[in-house]
Amino acid sequence: MIVVKNITKLYEKTQALQDVSFEFSDETVTAIMGENGAGKSTLLKICAGVMGFDKGQIIIEGILLSKQPEKARSYLGYLPEMPFLYDRLTGREFLLYIASLRKYSSATSEIEGFSKRLGIHRFLDQEIGSYSKGMKQKISLISSILHKPMNLLLDEPVWGLDPLTTRTLKDFILKRKGTTIIATHAPALVEDVADRVYFLSNGTILSSDCVSQYIQRYGSIEEAYFHEAQITYA
Repeated sequence: MIVVKNITKLYEKTQALQDVSFEFSDETVTAIMGENGAGKSTLLKICAGVMGFDKGQIIIEGILLSKQPEKARSYLGYLPEMPFLYDRLTGREFLLYIASLRKYSSATSEIEGFSKRLGIHRFLDQEIGSYSKGMKQKISLISSILHKPMNLLLDEPVWGLDPLTTRTLKDFILKRKGTTIIATHAPALVEDVADRVYFLSNGTILSSDCVSQYIQRYGSIEEAYFHEAQITYA
């Protein structure tokens, strides 16, 4: 579980997040939707402990991130929107390197298992520079879940991916155990995998509800988002 309490984040004079609070429950998939600059990526970076904030608290599995950052982050997996990869390493070499940074000793079997599950096993010994975007996304995802985190943060996980790779990632999200948080622009992804969705705009929460409730009221998540945004800005 991840609890976000009254988080405020400023970029110089621009307020990226304003007094935002969330509670991401165990065994659920939660989506965060919003326009570019709404604060989605900023929120995930803060929860992942890779970006500071100006006010508030992040609590991960009962641990205050600001007090015990290393311990809190051990319960997290984080896939950024634009992951950094080493093109001259093979996929296997990169994953073993990430495992060594996490001091995760049983990585070999996990790499084999996850790569087969995501359909990239036969490319593991090729250099990452030769990979397609979808293959790079899969390697990045494996690097974020090698240690089997209880909480997984995914920033635009299917952006630019082909339909087959997108389906593979959706299936993975649906089948994994634990808490999953997805920042996305894609209404279809929210409808397919999320239990609950928050609509974020200009660093504040417009509204939130169960995905099924929004679809029942508006017919689709896309219509729900436009409706809620229009009410806010009317």
